[in-house]
Amino acid sequence: MDRDPVAEIVEARAEARRRQDPHVDVCILATTRGDGRPEARAVSLRDIDARGFGLLLNALSPKWRQIEAGGVSLLVLWTTVRRQYRVHGRLTPMEPERVRQFWDRKTAGSKLLEHYYGACQEQSAPISSRAALLTDIAGLAARHPDARALGPPETLRGVYLVPAEIDVWHGSPEDRLHDRHLFTRQGEGWSAVTLVP
Repeated sequence: MDRDPVAEIVEARAEARRRQDPHVDVCILATTRGDGRPEARAVSLRDIDARGFGLLLNALSPKWRQIEAGGVSLLVLWTTVRRQYRVHGRLTPMEPERVRQFWDRKTAGSKLLEHYYGACQEQSAPISSRAALLTDIAGLAARHPDARALGPPETLRGVYLVPAEIDVWHGSPEDRLHDRHLFTRQGEGWSAVTLVP
Protein backbone atom coordinates (compact mmCIF):
# COMPACT_ATOMS: atom_id res chain seq x y z
CA MET A 1 0.00 0.00 0.00
CA ASP A 2 1.69 3.21 -1.17
CA ARG A 3 -0.02 5.81 1.00
CA ASP A 4 1.28 8.57 3.23
CA PRO A 5 -0.96 8.66 6.32
CA VAL A 6 0.41 12.03 7.45
CA ALA A 7 -0.55 13.65 4.12
CA GLU A 8 -4.02 12.09 4.47
CA ILE A 9 -4.33 13.49 8.00
CA VAL A 10 -3.37 16.96 6.76
CA GLU A 11 -6.12 16.72 4.11
CA ALA A 12 -8.66 15.46 6.65
CA ARG A 13 -7.79 18.34 8.99
CA ALA A 14 -8.34 20.85 6.20
CA GLU A 15 -11.76 19.32 5.53
CA ALA A 16 -12.58 19.27 9.28
CA ARG A 17 -11.62 22.96 9.41
CA ARG A 18 -13.92 23.70 6.45
CA ARG A 19 -16.72 21.90 8.31
CA GLN A 20 -15.94 23.97 11.43
CA ASP A 21 -15.07 20.98 13.59
CA PRO A 22 -14.78 22.41 17.13
CA HIS A 23 -11.85 20.08 17.89
CA VAL A 24 -9.77 20.60 14.75
CA ASP A 25 -6.95 22.15 16.81
CA VAL A 26 -7.13 19.69 19.72
CA CYS A 27 -5.64 16.28 20.40
CA ILE A 28 -5.50 13.99 23.41
CA LEU A 29 -2.00 13.52 24.82
CA ALA A 30 -1.51 10.24 26.68
CA THR A 31 1.36 9.55 29.07
CA THR A 32 2.05 7.25 32.00
CA ARG A 33 2.87 8.29 35.56
CA GLY A 34 5.82 6.79 37.38
CA ASP A 35 3.47 4.44 39.26
CA GLY A 36 2.11 3.10 35.96
CA ARG A 37 -1.20 4.97 35.98
CA PRO A 38 -2.08 6.21 32.48
CA GLU A 39 -3.05 9.85 32.09
CA ALA A 40 -4.69 11.64 29.18
CA ARG A 41 -5.51 15.29 28.61
CA ALA A 42 -6.57 17.56 25.76
CA VAL A 43 -3.84 19.84 24.41
CA SER A 44 -3.59 22.19 21.45
CA LEU A 45 -2.49 20.52 18.23
CA ARG A 46 -0.33 23.25 16.74
CA ASP A 47 0.88 21.69 13.52
CA ILE A 48 0.80 18.58 11.35
CA ASP A 49 3.30 18.16 8.54
CA ALA A 50 6.19 15.98 7.40
CA ARG A 51 8.04 16.79 10.66
CA GLY A 52 5.22 15.31 12.71
CA PHE A 53 2.52 16.52 15.09
CA GLY A 54 3.50 19.85 16.69
CA LEU A 55 2.83 20.64 20.34
CA LEU A 56 3.79 23.39 22.80
CA LEU A 57 4.25 22.13 26.35
CA ASN A 58 5.63 23.58 29.55
CA ALA A 59 8.62 21.82 31.13
CA LEU A 60 7.21 22.59 34.60
CA SER A 61 4.15 20.38 34.00
CA PRO A 62 3.60 16.80 35.16
CA LYS A 63 2.96 15.76 31.57
CA TRP A 64 6.43 16.95 30.53
CA ARG A 65 8.08 14.98 33.33
CA GLN A 66 6.07 11.92 32.25
CA ILE A 67 7.12 12.42 28.62
CA GLU A 68 10.77 12.62 29.63
CA ALA A 69 10.45 9.43 31.70
CA GLY A 70 8.64 7.32 29.13
CA GLY A 71 6.53 7.18 26.03
CA VAL A 72 3.84 9.39 24.63
CA SER A 73 0.87 8.86 22.32
CA LEU A 74 -1.66 11.14 20.68
CA LEU A 75 -5.29 10.62 19.83
CA VAL A 76 -6.82 12.89 17.19
CA LEU A 77 -10.61 12.73 16.68
CA TRP A 78 -12.54 14.85 14.16
CA THR A 79 -16.18 13.78 14.24
CA THR A 80 -17.22 16.07 11.38
CA VAL A 81 -15.15 13.98 8.95
CA ARG A 82 -15.49 10.70 10.89
CA ARG A 83 -11.76 10.29 11.41
CA GLN A 84 -9.72 9.06 14.36
CA TYR A 85 -5.93 8.71 14.49
CA ARG A 86 -3.87 7.06 17.22
CA VAL A 87 -0.26 8.16 16.85
CA HIS A 88 2.82 6.63 18.48
CA GLY A 89 6.41 7.76 18.01
CA ARG A 90 9.27 9.78 19.41
CA LEU A 91 9.61 13.46 20.22
CA THR A 92 12.03 15.82 18.51
CA PRO A 93 12.52 19.53 19.28
CA MET A 94 10.65 22.12 17.26
CA GLU A 95 12.72 24.83 15.61
CA PRO A 96 12.89 28.00 17.77
CA GLU A 97 11.46 30.12 14.94
CA ARG A 98 8.44 27.81 14.72
CA VAL A 99 7.95 27.92 18.50
CA ARG A 100 7.99 31.71 18.27
CA GLN A 101 5.37 31.69 15.48
CA PHE A 102 2.99 29.66 17.63
CA TRP A 103 3.83 31.73 20.71
CA ASP A 104 2.97 34.95 18.88
CA ARG A 105 -0.52 33.58 18.14
CA LYS A 106 -1.30 33.05 21.84
CA THR A 107 -3.65 35.41 23.65
CA ALA A 108 -2.34 37.74 26.35
CA GLY A 109 -3.95 35.58 29.04
CA SER A 110 -2.35 32.42 27.70
CA LYS A 111 1.07 34.11 27.64
CA LEU A 112 0.65 35.31 31.22
CA LEU A 113 -0.31 31.80 32.31
CA GLU A 114 2.83 30.32 30.71
CA HIS A 115 4.92 32.82 32.69
CA TYR A 116 2.88 32.14 35.84
CA TYR A 117 4.24 28.57 35.95
CA GLY A 118 7.79 29.81 36.54
CA ALA A 119 6.97 32.92 38.56
CA CYS A 120 4.27 31.57 40.90
CA GLN A 121 3.24 27.91 40.70
CA GLU A 122 4.03 25.00 38.42
CA GLN A 123 1.24 23.69 36.23
CA SER A 124 -1.14 21.33 38.08
CA ALA A 125 0.19 22.40 41.52
CA PRO A 126 -2.48 22.81 44.23
CA ILE A 127 -3.54 26.41 44.92
CA SER A 128 -5.85 27.79 47.59
CA SER A 129 -8.52 29.07 45.18
CA ARG A 130 -9.24 30.38 41.71
CA ALA A 131 -9.28 33.86 43.24
CA ALA A 132 -5.64 33.36 44.31
CA LEU A 133 -4.73 32.36 40.75
CA LEU A 134 -6.46 35.45 39.33
CA THR A 135 -4.74 37.70 41.89
CA ASP A 136 -1.33 36.34 40.87
CA ILE A 137 -2.18 36.70 37.17
CA ALA A 138 -3.25 40.31 37.81
CA GLY A 139 0.12 40.90 39.49
CA LEU A 140 1.93 39.51 36.45
CA ALA A 141 -0.22 41.65 34.17
CA ALA A 142 0.71 44.74 36.20
CA ARG A 143 4.42 43.91 35.77
CA HIS A 144 3.88 43.24 32.04
CA PRO A 145 1.19 45.72 30.90
CA ASP A 146 1.71 44.70 27.26
CA ALA A 147 1.39 40.94 27.78
CA ARG A 148 0.96 40.38 24.04
CA ALA A 149 4.59 41.50 23.63
CA LEU A 150 5.93 39.00 26.20
CA GLY A 151 8.45 36.52 24.85
CA PRO A 152 8.16 32.81 25.58
CA PRO A 153 9.44 31.62 28.96
CA GLU A 154 12.53 29.42 29.17
CA THR A 155 10.32 26.51 30.22
CA LEU A 156 8.23 26.44 27.03
CA ARG A 157 9.01 23.41 24.86
CA GLY A 158 8.01 23.06 21.24
CA VAL A 159 8.14 19.46 20.10
CA TYR A 160 7.08 17.27 17.22
CA LEU A 161 5.79 13.77 17.76
CA VAL A 162 7.45 11.99 14.84
CA PRO A 163 5.12 9.09 14.10
CA ALA A 164 6.46 5.55 13.91
CA GLU A 165 2.96 4.08 13.88
CA ILE A 166 -0.46 5.51 13.03
CA ASP A 167 -3.73 3.66 13.54
CA VAL A 168 -6.19 5.24 11.09
CA TRP A 169 -9.94 4.82 11.63
CA HIS A 170 -12.55 6.05 9.12
CA GLY A 171 -15.98 5.88 10.67
CA SER A 172 -18.93 4.25 8.93
CA PRO A 173 -21.88 4.93 11.25
CA GLU A 174 -24.44 3.54 8.78
CA ASP A 175 -23.25 -0.06 9.13
CA ARG A 176 -20.58 0.21 11.88
CA LEU A 177 -18.13 -1.56 9.52
CA HIS A 178 -15.44 1.07 9.97
CA ASP A 179 -12.41 1.24 7.68
CA ARG A 180 -9.23 0.81 9.74
CA HIS A 181 -5.54 0.54 8.85
CA LEU A 182 -2.31 0.40 10.82
CA PHE A 183 0.57 2.30 9.17
CA THR A 184 4.12 1.55 10.30
CA ARG A 185 7.11 3.66 9.29
CA GLN A 186 9.53 1.77 7.01
CA GLY A 187 12.54 3.99 6.26
CA GLU A 188 11.20 6.96 4.29
CA GLY A 189 7.86 5.28 3.53
CA TRP A 190 5.07 3.37 5.24
CA SER A 191 3.77 -0.16 5.29
CA ALA A 192 0.12 -0.76 6.07
CA VAL A 193 -2.17 -3.55 7.14
CA THR A 194 -5.94 -3.56 7.34
CA LEU A 195 -7.35 -4.10 10.83
CA VAL A 196 -10.66 -5.43 12.02
CA PRO A 197 -12.55 -2.35 13.27
